[in-house]
Amino acid sequence: MASKKDLKKDINYLIDEVIGTCLLHQYTQGKERQEELDGIITEMIEFRDKLIHKANHPEGKEVKLKTYYRSLYDELLDKVNNAFDKISGTTE
Repeated sequence: MASKKDLKKDINYLIDEVIGTCLLHQYTQGKERQEELDGIITEMIEFRDKLIHKANHPEGKEVKLKTYYRSLYDELLDKVNNAFDKISGTTE
């Protein structure tokens, strides 16, 4: 990870991919999973806002920034992977 700017771009890109996939599933599957997919979209938007806020405001001055931003990136990847698992139906 090169910079905070790149981290925020990755956050936006990955969250947008999840949301786009949800919208595609809503279009192709009709009303069957509408509420579940709406919930995933809402959850991901709230997560994006929280993660961008964390990236802009690191906790405390004594925090090692490289480690802090790496943990944010790991949190992002975990959340996105879980969201894709929920979308595909492998995790309930």
